[in-house]
Amino acid sequence: MNERKELKHIFKFHDTIPDRIISRESNTIEFKESFNWNSKDKYGCTAAAFSNNRGGYIIFGVKNQPRDLVGLSNDNFENLDESKIAEFLNSIFSPEILFEKYLENVNRKKVGIFHIIQNPKKPVVCIKNSGDLQEAVIYYRYNARSEKIKYPALNALLEEIQLRERQAWMEHFERISKIGPENAAILDTIEGKIEGSGGTLVIDEKLLPKLNFIKEGHFAEKGFPTLKLIGDVKPITVIPLDKRGKLGTDIRYRITSDPNAPEVRIEEESLLRDTLSYNDLTKILCERYADFRMNNNYHRIRKEICEKPGYRIRRYLNPKNPKSTSQDFYYPRIIEEFDKHYTIK
Repeated sequence: MNERKELKHIFKFHDTIPDRIISRESNTIEFKESFNWNSKDKYGCTAAAFSNNRGGYIIFGVKNQPRDLVGLSNDNFENLDESKIAEFLNSIFSPEILFEKYLENVNRKKVGIFHIIQNPKKPVVCIKNSGDLQEAVIYYRYNARSEKIKYPALNALLEEIQLRERQAWMEHFERISKIGPENAAILDTIEGKIEGSGGTLVIDEKLLPKLNFIKEGHFAEKGFPTLKLIGDVKPITVIPLDKRGKLGTDIRYRITSDPNAPEVRIEEESLLRDTLSYNDLTKILCERYADFRMNNNYHRIRKEICEKPGYRIRRYLNPKNPKSTSQDFYYPRIIEEFDKHYTIK
């Protein structure tokens, strides 16, 4: 069931009682009458519990007993920046909790939604005490309650981890068998070496922390990393910046061992120049389109666009810590992609 169908299933109403929701709290749904950031520990507990199970939704603007749609009475949810939420969650839990935050208009009432995504690297563990949250505890969603994990669920998680590891090894072995062991090399992100039968490449130790975009055998981020490689390497194609700091499309460079080749360096300041924050982008789109709404459809479109390279760059508060809070910045060219989905005023 996709996200839109899930929300449609959640917001089913009673035939004779206005604004009475039929759906009940479950292992994927929790209702909150209002939103208050002072209750962030409780939200964090529920988010971690959902993350360790199948994912789920925290819905703000719905009473639990009875389950009446009341809507949000203020803009506290809307005005809370996603980076602040991520910063809090990353300071309490590891690995990071994956979530989306957006507003929905339901029966002419504003509803806030935290969509918590099932974590592919679970279990998510509490790493320090905070309010009712306890260090070293794994929270899990049982029906309509978020609790400390019990042995059966914990055992299932451990078996799932073992299964993922076996599958990852089998995938690596399959790749190696296709290219031949003599042509394979191993990337050691701790020592900063790429070792194979043909020799060893050494990665500058200052750049090692920036290799956090590589996660469990797949590329999770599509950025423009720059690595200093010592040794003979095969040439590759990269997308450069022009003199104005814009992404280029017609100039091509390649990494080479030629000592006479000119040096090309891309600094973070250049990458972020003329980019848009989430709030900047949303404001521009609100003013640009007649039918734009900051809802789940908008977040889906933005996510699909950002899966392609050249539209987003992610900046970490502490580049040396891959678990630190991060913020996305968008290149202005992303607006042209939104033109395909919305009506310009």
